[in-house]
Amino acid sequence: MLKTISKALTKEQLQFWNENSYIHIPSLFKERVNEMSQWIDEISNWESSMDQWMCYYEMDNPKQLSRVENFIPYHAGMKEIFTGSTIIDLITELMDEQAILYKERINFKSPGGGPHAAHQDGVAYEQGANASFDPNIKPYLSILVSVDEATEENGCLQVVPNWPLDTLEIIPMEAPYPDKPHYMKMKQSVEDSLTWKKLPTQPGDALIFTERLPHRSEPNHSDKTRRIIYGVYNPLSDGDKREKYYADKRKNPNDARYMVGNPHAPSN
Repeated sequence: MLKTISKALTKEQLQFWNENSYIHIPSLFKERVNEMSQWIDEISNWESSMDQWMCYYEMDNPKQLSRVENFIPYHAGMKEIFTGSTIIDLITELMDEQAILYKERINFKSPGGGPHAAHQDGVAYEQGANASFDPNIKPYLSILVSVDEATEENGCLQVVPNWPLDTLEIIPMEAPYPDKPHYMKMKQSVEDSLTWKKLPTQPGDALIFTERLPHRSEPNHSDKTRRIIYGVYNPLSDGDKREKYYADKRKNPNDARYMVGNPHAPSN
């Protein structure tokens, strides 16, 4: 028997989603921000690892923690956030079929660091070799939850607005740094031709967007670290891909598909 998809979003929210490929849900986790902040502090103090949870550092500052992945098997509270009904039901409604967690991460954007270059997530997932996205493949969806305030000053998410869900364009990529050949970003001339919209968020706010949506963020120009959590979800009909994803990533963490828009270095 098929599980009934619960409906929590308004007609106006769904229309905006269809027309823009993202949606802002204020205060989704407002009541849980303090405990999530404490959990992030706990995880950031774990011993550096690539065998269990996976730690990444600023490429130009190898002592500065940039990202932690694959932590939910080791943290019950975070597991409940990423696999609980609050997120799963929303993603399932937007995906129009049952969703399952593909991967998760905490981004630490420290003062002066943390920019993410313009890119589309789908290039790094299942369709990177294609000239355009396959209309028969349902896009993966990401949710961003702000634990700290994300502002223009500290590098909030930026997107290209008016990017309908049925847009299949894959924007050309380039490797801008000869000494970092695996690091890929959107071709600069195309990035400069696009209109970008900054999306500030308050602690507890969520942003959901598709793998096809162009997005980026700038460095943190403030004097405080800005932390956010991300979850990425795929249709359950495609299978549970999470363990294989992390197993493959451990074998070659610097593979080009893991470096799309992310100029970070893994721990040893």
